[in-house]
Amino acid sequence: MPAHIKPTFILIALIFTSAVTALENKQPIKIGQKKQLFVDHYIIENLENVSLEVGQAKKHGVVMEPSLPTDFQTGQVHDGPDGGAGYEFGESCFCWFFSPHWDEQKKKFRLWYMSSKRPGSGVAYAESKDGIHWEKPLIAKDGKSNLINWAKPLPILRQNKKRDLMELGLDGSTVTIDQSLPFGHKEKYKIAFYPNMGGKDAATRLGYSKDGINWEFYNDGYPVTGRAADTNNQIHWNPNTKKYLLHCRQDFAAGGGVGELRGVRIMEHAKENDLINHPTAWKTLRTFTLEDPDKSTIAGTNIPVYQIHTFPMWYYEGIWFALTDVLAATNRPVPEGKQDFFTRHEQGVWEFYMAPSRDAIHYDFSLATYPRKPLIPRGKDGSFDKDCARPPSNIITHNDEHWVYYLATNERWGARKWDARLALAKVRLDGFFYLHSKSEEGKATTRPFVLEGDNLEINVNALNGLLKVEILDGKGNGIPQFSGESAKIYRGHNSLRLKPVWSGQSDLSSLKGKAIRIRFTLQNTKLYSFKAL
Repeated sequence: MPAHIKPTFILIALIFTSAVTALENKQPIKIGQKKQLFVDHYIIENLENVSLEVGQAKKHGVVMEPSLPTDFQTGQVHDGPDGGAGYEFGESCFCWFFSPHWDEQKKKFRLWYMSSKRPGSGVAYAESKDGIHWEKPLIAKDGKSNLINWAKPLPILRQNKKRDLMELGLDGSTVTIDQSLPFGHKEKYKIAFYPNMGGKDAATRLGYSKDGINWEFYNDGYPVTGRAADTNNQIHWNPNTKKYLLHCRQDFAAGGGVGELRGVRIMEHAKENDLINHPTAWKTLRTFTLEDPDKSTIAGTNIPVYQIHTFPMWYYEGIWFALTDVLAATNRPVPEGKQDFFTRHEQGVWEFYMAPSRDAIHYDFSLATYPRKPLIPRGKDGSFDKDCARPPSNIITHNDEHWVYYLATNERWGARKWDARLALAKVRLDGFFYLHSKSEEGKATTRPFVLEGDNLEINVNALNGLLKVEILDGKGNGIPQFSGESAKIYRGHNSLRLKPVWSGQSDLSSLKGKAIRIRFTLQNTKLYSFKAL
């Protein structure tokens, strides 16, 4: 039976507070009718007694467990420090990598997950009508499992031959539903992965599918880029540049085991998005490591403890978010028989942090990652998620909430036994970062922007406080009919789509096409976003 955790919601202030600055006479920016999220100071010019904060999710407990034979790890235990193939039956690599999606065509939740990386297993499929109760249809060609089907064997470079993936197992898999293509297109579903082999085979392979069940390989199954791939290999459609992105792991030190330094490589397709004819045309945009301010190193090495383990990238309302999965690394495996399923550990553990970006390349780790403000904190002693809360490759926005599935385990990296579970947490719409005022009244004033709508819509929680919305001209002077006493003060309001009014009406059409600013007055209030309508 699924385990459940009492929901909690924690608001975490950043380590800085913003001081008052004079409004500058800046050129207005164009934001159209795009929602403005408060993830940085791009749209905000001045804050007074208001801080930018980091949200956390409400946990909703376990929603799926290993159940089919292919969900469980098999193989002989070994003592290698890198985890590798050393996990034994009863643990599992169940949901080690997983891709949840809402399929608009089928009107259902769909999930592709790594059931195990050992021979006889691979990428499995599940589906749900409500996102809570999941079914595992037996879609395999032999009708015995929920494993997806491959059209042909995969080339293995180290062995100079082709082999069936079922003979090998695979790792680092991510499935994407391509938003640039219509349903029914043969490449609508895309997958990135690598076979369960090291060396030069630890490089990203790509595949495509019309239905997400039966798959073909790009590049005839050969790698599309150089090593490494031991992360969530992921292909994305960038709606801003109209190009595909691909990210994988980048080697910065040893290729695995002792001395491994994990990093990220982000690439862009350079041949008109034609992955069939140009599957290897990937241009590297950036490679990087975490560069954490905590310079602790693994005992006996100069390798940092805090490293990026996986780096799912998710696009929402004009912002790229990296679900930065940080491993507190150690080269000391948990000895056989020394597992501790009760104590909440601090080494060999995973948590993930939201890092925003406006270009899909440069991410801000200072807001949540470096201060250790996880989206979903690990559980307490004895909980199912005390040592691991790893991110999905995709966040589902459903029923005005963000559904964040996560992998949970009750033991550390390097342990040879644990219980792997898929759990669910939810975040308020737009609630990953926001502006917050406490008991002292505060103000937040935007940069000047061109108003391209007739109304405003605001996501705010002033249930125990107040909100006032004033419209200023581009120079920061109040416009009389939309400021001062003309602006309504909202008390006790908690709304995802508040339409503010001035003198009893919400119409801003007289200002359409003009440069304006917005001044928000807040007290005991959380402000999540705004947009023009």
